[in-house]
Amino acid sequence: MFCKIRRGLVLSAFILSTLVHLMGSSGAQAMTLEQAVNTAMENNRELAAFRKGLDEAKGDLTKASYIVPSNPVVESFIDNRYDTRDNETHTDYEIGLSQEVRIFGQRGKGISVAEKNIEKVRADIESLEWEVTTKTKGNFYDVLTLKEVLEVRYNILTLFEKLSNAFQTKYEAGSVTILEVNSVKIQQAKADNDYLNAKSKYVSSLSNLKLLLGLSQEDPLDITGDLRHRQVQVALDKLMETAQEHRPDLIALKLEGERINREISLLKSQRIPNPILSGFFGREDGYNRIVGGAISIPLPIIDRKQAELQKTRAQRDATWLKIEGKVLEIKKELESAYQAFVSAQDGLKAYEEIFSEIEDSLELNELTYKEGKEDFIGFLLLQNNLLEAKVSYFEALLNYYNALVELERVSFTKTIN
Repeated sequence: MFCKIRRGLVLSAFILSTLVHLMGSSGAQAMTLEQAVNTAMENNRELAAFRKGLDEAKGDLTKASYIVPSNPVVESFIDNRYDTRDNETHTDYEIGLSQEVRIFGQRGKGISVAEKNIEKVRADIESLEWEVTTKTKGNFYDVLTLKEVLEVRYNILTLFEKLSNAFQTKYEAGSVTILEVNSVKIQQAKADNDYLNAKSKYVSSLSNLKLLLGLSQEDPLDITGDLRHRQVQVALDKLMETAQEHRPDLIALKLEGERINREISLLKSQRIPNPILSGFFGREDGYNRIVGGAISIPLPIIDRKQAELQKTRAQRDATWLKIEGKVLEIKKELESAYQAFVSAQDGLKAYEEIFSEIEDSLELNELTYKEGKEDFIGFLLLQNNLLEAKVSYFEALLNYYNALVELERVSFTKTIN
């Protein structure tokens, strides 16, 4: 019997050390939700790449702002000419300068296209920032809640270890049957399996959070936060209005549509090619100097930007179809997220009302046992029932937070502080 009890204590010590390791090293700095979101923003490589796209868009604006569309061209030539009149060789030379110039307000239209593209890229960045924020929030509360579940599961497993030892003692004393001992061992095996499942979920969730934060899997991480249920009153029509006005992914599509319209206007102005202005100076050795100028305009006979306009108009039509699809997608997402949130909040209310009673009952049951008013087995069984109810509460709370964060994401509304 001593060996069995000792084995149970060793197992508990192993589980406890594992639990302490999973919960975070004592040297790990506690990280709040706000700190986690900021860290994820700073370390997200995809977001960093999107921000570089803003520099690229600003480069397009710089190019569109040039006074002239291209560099000037300098041409020169020199040759030797034999003049039969004086039987001498003369050197002739000429230098010319040509420059393409914009017409029909092309510069202003090009700037307008580039500016609208910058707005679109900024909306894309904001959309990705929001995705990172909500993913981090959801994962953060997932880890925070699963950490509580894991701790409770450890307590339940410890109870069944003690209960199994107690029944083994009673069996050896002839007070219970082997069937009762085996029944407790089966429940202990279930508690062990529940603990391992909780551990697996917690480890996986913690690993995902570290990836989001840009941390190494070996980096210690201890998160802290308030798991209280916050009663949130939201109206579906208000959320729908907010989403339609402020969802950055929808705004980005609308800005892309506006950019394409401006690009079409620019292409129309380019159907007549830009003229090229030229000036030259020349001299024939021994004779007069020559100064002149010229203007050349390519004839828009074959290329009148038909292909570019056809392609761009198709892009415009496709973009407006995407906008209509995005509006319907947002509506469906929001309705689904809202119903899930209402259901999760209603499901949590029942546990919320009795949670304080569960905590009080755990303390009262322990006090009753210490005062000798309840036997050890009865005490352990009641503690197990109360702890199972506590696990159910945390699972309902996790479901609530997942629903709330999803509602935030689709409505672009910040409801969790």
